[in-house]
Parts: sequence; C-alpha cells; structure tokens
Amino acid sequence: MLAAFMLSTLPVFAAWTENRYQVTLVDLVLPLIICFATSLVLALVFFKSFKKNKLAGLIVIVIGTLVFGPDFDSRLTEIKPIFQAIIPLGNSSKIPSIIYSLIFILVIIGVIFLFVRWIDRLTTRKKWPIEVFAKAVIIVISVAFILQLYPVARAIVVEWPQFFYRPAKISAVATTTNSKPDIYYIVLDRYTSQSVLSSQFNYDNSDFIKFLSANNFSIDPNAVANYPFTTMSIASTMNADYDSDMVKKFSSSSMQTTEPYHDSIRYASVIEKLKSLGYTYDQLGTWYEASNQAPLADNNYQPEGRLTILNQTFTLNNFSKDNLTRSLYWQFVSRGLTIGKLKILSYSSIGESDATLYKLNQLNNIAAEPAGGKFVFAHILVPHDPYYFNSDGSLSTTPGDNNLGQPVKEKYIGQVEFINSQMKNLIQEVRKNSNNQAVVIIQSDEGPYPMELNGENFNYASVGDELDTGDMTKWSDTDLKMKYGILAAYNIPAANKNDFAVAGNSVNIFRLVLNTYFKTDLPYLPECSYAYTNGREQAFAYFDISTRLTGKDNPACPADSKF
Repeated sequence: MLAAFMLSTLPVFAAWTENRYQVTLVDLVLPLIICFATSLVLALVFFKSFKKNKLAGLIVIVIGTLVFGPDFDSRLTEIKPIFQAIIPLGNSSKIPSIIYSLIFILVIIGVIFLFVRWIDRLTTRKKWPIEVFAKAVIIVISVAFILQLYPVARAIVVEWPQFFYRPAKISAVATTTNSKPDIYYIVLDRYTSQSVLSSQFNYDNSDFIKFLSANNFSIDPNAVANYPFTTMSIASTMNADYDSDMVKKFSSSSMQTTEPYHDSIRYASVIEKLKSLGYTYDQLGTWYEASNQAPLADNNYQPEGRLTILNQTFTLNNFSKDNLTRSLYWQFVSRGLTIGKLKILSYSSIGESDATLYKLNQLNNIAAEPAGGKFVFAHILVPHDPYYFNSDGSLSTTPGDNNLGQPVKEKYIGQVEFINSQMKNLIQEVRKNSNNQAVVIIQSDEGPYPMELNGENFNYASVGDELDTGDMTKWSDTDLKMKYGILAAYNIPAANKNDFAVAGNSVNIFRLVLNTYFKTDLPYLPECSYAYTNGREQAFAYFDISTRLTGKDNPACPADSKF
C-alpha cells in the first residue's frame, strides 16, 4: 500500500510544484486523501496477489496506480468511445458516465488479475529471484518519491511564513454613528478605462458614463490600477494601502507565492474595521482564489466548487477541485450521497456564465433588503474572458479569447455593454432602497490582457511570458495602458469634488469612505502603479511605472513599492 501511495503522489507533487506560486499547503490535503484512498483500495483488492508473489503484486500496484490514480477521468474519456463501439448499450448518449466508469474499472481489474496470474507463472517457471526484483521496484519507487517530494518540502519550508500572512489592522480610531450607509464594492474584472476604450477599442462608452454622472458618480476617465493582477489589486484596495508590508517581508525570499495576497483579501483590514463598527458582510465571490473564500463573511454567495462532507461545506481551490474532478471518485462524488437531512457527500457547482447571472440576481436581492449597515463585496468576472455574453445578454456560441465568430475586441465590447446594462439596473435599485444614501464603488481590478486583445502587435520575444517570468517594464506604453486602465466610478454621497480629487483612486477610496463617515482621519497616499519585473514567480518584486502611465513624475512613489 505504501508503494502505491508514493507512486500515486508523484503527479500531484509535480503539479503542485509547477503551480507553486499560486497554490498553498492546504491545497495538497484533498489530493493526498484521494491518493491514500486509491492506494487503500488497490491494496485491499490485490492483497492476495501481493501476498502470494511480491513482484507480481508490486507490478499490479504500479499498473493499478497508473490507471486509477490522478487524471483517471482523462483516461476514461479516451476509452469511452471504444466501449460505446463494442458494448451494445442502446442509445449510448443517454448512458450515464458512471456506467462507463464501472465497466472500465471492472475490465481493468479483470485484465490485471489475468496479468498477475501470468507473471506468477512466469516467475515460478523461470525461478526468478522474486525478492530481489521486488526490492528493486520498491527502491525505484522510493527514489522517485523522494526526488519529487524534495521540491515540495523545500517550497513549504521557504514559503511557510507566506502561508499564514495576515494584514495589519487599521489602527485609526473610528467614530461610531447610528447612521451606517450600505457600502457596495463591485469589482468588474478587466473592465478598462474610458480613455482606453476610446483609443484602443474605438468604442464610445459615453452612454454609461452619462448614466453614472446623472446618478452622482464621480468618474475618472483615465483611471489606472495600482497593480497588474487581480489578487494584488483587490488586496491593496481592501486594505486601503499598498501591498508594501508583504513586499518588505517576502521580496527577498527565494520562493514566493501569491497566497499572502489572497489572505489579505479574506482578512482585509477594511472588512475588519467595518465589522467592528457593526456592519454585516456579504461576499459574492468567484472560482478564483482571490474571492472564492470568505472566512469573515456573514453571507458568502459563492456557488462554484463546493464540497460537502457530513453537512460541512468547503470551498475548493482550483488545484484541489481539478484533482477531485479528474479522479476515480468523481463520478460517484458528483452524484452525492444523502441520508435524510445528512449530506454524507456531495459536490455542487455551476458554470461561469450561470455564476455571473446568479451573482447579479443576488446583488439585486441584497439591494432590495432594508438599507443600512451592509458591506457588500462582489467580484464579477465580466468583461473578463471567456466572452460568454453578447451585448443583449444572450449567450455567445464562440466565447473564446480569439477571433472565432467575431473579432475578440468586439466580444470584449459585447460584455462591456452587457455588464453596463446590469449595473444600471442595480444602481437604480440601490439608490431607490437606500434613499440615495448608499456608497457604491464600481471599480475594476485590472484592464484586459494586451497579449490577447493586441495579440498581433504584442512583442512576446521582447517581454517574455508575463505570467511566469516576463518583465512588464519592457511592454509598450500602449499595452501598459490597456493592462492598467480601469473603470473607477464612485458614489459617496457625503463626499465632495475636492475629496475625489485627492482620494478618488484604488488605494485611497476606502480611506475616503472611512474618513467621511467615521472620522478616522487617515492620511491619503500618493497614487502609484507597479509592474512585475520578473513575472508572478516573484510575486513581491515590483518597479514603479507611474510616469509611463500618467506622463507625470511622482517622486513620492518608491521604485520597489516599499513605502
């Protein structure tokens, strides 16, 4: 059994190491449980074979692990057409996948048993030194396990403090009042600025901008993000500060993970402060780690990747979810097991387009509730690709980030127009039910990726791979402006034009809210923008590009984001 477990963990450890900068220690738990369960099943099924002939048993374990171990679902997908062709099951399109899984499992077990008998006879007839060969197989498996475990263990040791980071709390004293306006923080992922829409998409967004202005929103047509990536940008906004503390603590580490950014959102200082003032907290998150969990939320409306065990529900990160959905057990888990009111095992999730519609509907439901004392954070993956939505809300048949169906920039604009219509409805509902007193922050985290939307002109040879090791400072000014341009629209009824002039930006907007309504007297920070110098694998290495985005030199911005 130990040999089977070690063998089955090899692809798990390899995948974890490959994605190290965006996975956590916790992400290993479920995949390792799956490996253990598979190993236990194989050990029980083939126990007699192993007891009779160690070499045959080990070979069986190796074959069984390779077939039933991680990524079982892809092997089933490959073999399913063969079953459909040779096994008369009527209308095969109506046969549940679990039937094919069971057939596949039984056939493979039968083949393995036949193979065991053949190996047993062969080794007995040839009088091979079974014990020697068995030890050799165990040594090979052990060495492979140690070699694959080493980079995992090394990363865990080096990154250990990063897995448990918590942002500093806002120390400023807040004055409590009986009047607590609802506060909505709505992130429209990759919604670029008005100026970029005009210059690089040839799109006039004035209809939506005029609507916002008519409803007392302050809009910056040239707004830029502080950081180039969702989790870093939202972390900065929700902590009303730059990510400087993490940069100071972890930028010198030889291995860096984005987990501190995720935890900076989950335990954000703005959330902590508002809850201390008596606010309830509603989160409408996504499948992505930046917003898929909400330990401080009173209500977490996140319908994607939910695993329930004995009535306890867990939101899975992508790494764990992928390992589960590709495993031997997926066909069984997806159907669930319930006895009375006890959910022994179940899994629930919905598609990304359905999740977007669910969140938009839930936002309107929250807006219709009695006003006062609610903080709502909604992360909506529109106009982020895939481009599921046409401008009229219908679903596209060609949602990929390519020019199939229509030019990719037109797909992007279609989603901009769709989400504009949804925001209009929501804003009217919020204003009506709050007597125009709610604070509404509509702000994107980043702009779209120029390698997708300016792909014909994007110079990969010069800048490298942005996601891993690329140097963003080598990007053209046009591409940087697309990536950093963001929608920034703020309705803060108690604030004035002078307030927005100094604090109407990503890093200061919650300082403005807290100062305006709760007299916290927080100083406003300079507006700076930072880029990767070596991709996301060095998640805390930045260089100031504020001048390139705004055309104005700002000496108050440290080159490395260390304030």
